[in-house]
Amino acid sequence: MKKKLIFLVKLAVMVVTFAFVGVKIAEAWHTIGEHPVHVDWRWSLLIPLGYIGVMIDNALTWLWLARQMGDRSHVTPLIGAYVFSQAGKYAPGKLMLVIMRIERAHRVGMSRETCVLSTLLENAMYTLSGGLVGAIAMFIAVRNHPVYLILSGAMVVGLLVFFYPAVFFGVINMVLKSMKRQPIPPSRQFRRRHMFAAVFMFLPCWVCGGFALWAAVNCLTPAPLNSIPMLSGAFALSVSLGMFSLLPGGLGVREVIQGIFLAPFLHNSIILVGAAVGLARLFQVVVEMILALIGGAITSRYPPVTATENSLGDRE
Repeated sequence: MKKKLIFLVKLAVMVVTFAFVGVKIAEAWHTIGEHPVHVDWRWSLLIPLGYIGVMIDNALTWLWLARQMGDRSHVTPLIGAYVFSQAGKYAPGKLMLVIMRIERAHRVGMSRETCVLSTLLENAMYTLSGGLVGAIAMFIAVRNHPVYLILSGAMVVGLLVFFYPAVFFGVINMVLKSMKRQPIPPSRQFRRRHMFAAVFMFLPCWVCGGFALWAAVNCLTPAPLNSIPMLSGAFALSVSLGMFSLLPGGLGVREVIQGIFLAPFLHNSIILVGAAVGLARLFQVVVEMILALIGGAITSRYPPVTATENSLGDRE
């Protein structure tokens, strides 16, 4: 029943999102041809830097969460395990990401339980942080529209509620129970200061993502440097709402949200907006695949855990 409800929620979000896009495309159809696409590829050299920053910040935050759970495995191979597993998010359901991370992280000494819990917490705090940053950006962007202002304000307040450990870990434990795993006991739950620390550790990730979008826009038309904070919020919101996409990697939903924020910088041209978000997604995938290969090479030096070692590790 829960799986069906989650599927219906994701389907509803995608239908509403694409319906909105359809309306905007129809309204902007006349702009096609008014702004021919000329790509300045020099700016494209900066896009990968942004996505490398996104990946490294996420890996370090995940590593910090694992450290809070007592893991003391070597840093470099664990970062390799993280970036290697990110290739798995392009398989439906993100299950492949978790499997790949467990297998590689376990090779270098991290227990399966710690890997699962830290990954679950990382994804939850990643979504919470992105939603909060994105909602604040939306609050600023729609300050002249009372209805949207109220909705975005309510979103900010609602997300802040999850900073209370009792609420946050209550939701996490519900997810763990649905996965038929033991809930996190109160003794292992983070305090509020740890919650704030973990969520705010993702801020460099959103800034790097905003920088990548800014560089993508500059490939097509000049964009002011002071637009990066707003584009950081756009990237953060797109990532959080992308969790509701039925397609791997938040495909579709992310591009739509980013396109809405990019439109004012690109003369509201559907062609230019499509080109910008397309460039951003293309470079993101390329960066993630290259880093996954590097991470795979780093962790492949460690032998796979045998069945006996695996069972002993789980008992520990």
